[in-house]
Amino acid sequence: MRSRRFVIGGLLGGGLLGIVASAQPWWRARGEGADVPFTGTESTAGLSQALVVVALAGTLLLLSLRTRGARALAVVLALTGCGIIATGVLRPQPGSGAVRTRLRETSLTDQYVLAATAWPYVYAAAGVIIVAAAVVTLLRAGRWPHRADRFQRAGAGTVETAGEPDASAWWQAMDAGVDPTLPQTSPRQVPGLGEAPDVHESDSRDTMGHQPHKDAHQNLGMRDE
Repeated sequence: MRSRRFVIGGLLGGGLLGIVASAQPWWRARGEGADVPFTGTESTAGLSQALVVVALAGTLLLLSLRTRGARALAVVLALTGCGIIATGVLRPQPGSGAVRTRLRETSLTDQYVLAATAWPYVYAAAGVIIVAAAVVTLLRAGRWPHRADRFQRAGAGTVETAGEPDASAWWQAMDAGVDPTLPQTSPRQVPGLGEAPDVHESDSRDTMGHQPHKDAHQNLGMRDE
């Protein structure tokens, strides 16, 4: 999990650093009484910002992918990071026509000198962070847990209750004089509980079943007297 946190933090950090660096002046056009800045987005015609947006979008997509998808996305992120590094190191200059147009807004001179700043290297550093995070993803993505796996583990821990009798069947059994907790041996079926003993069946030693015969013998003895 530490590697995953490093990857997510690295991608987000590199992406945000790239956005900040892309919005800063990469070049300054200086002439007679004029100093016009050109940001990384202006100098690269929007390429520097587009690369960073791809890296940030890949960070969000990485949270929902499994191992194969994460590794495939890591390759795309690594290529994007390499593009960010190359863009920062090469430091594309703004076009001469765009520079003269901007200078005429503040001065009448057509003579200028372009001076580079340090922000392109900060932008390239953001690409290095993104490439490092992509490499870690390629190496460690197989050990990361996924949301689908968590749901499967949670479902496996549930207890099946479909085969258990409901509470009403237990009450019906007790009303019939049957103890539902004891093993059933007689053939009478209690609703919802399977076999239950038949209250009409009795053993040969049951005194209640022979009581009428005993009473009859007593009555005959009294008549003989």
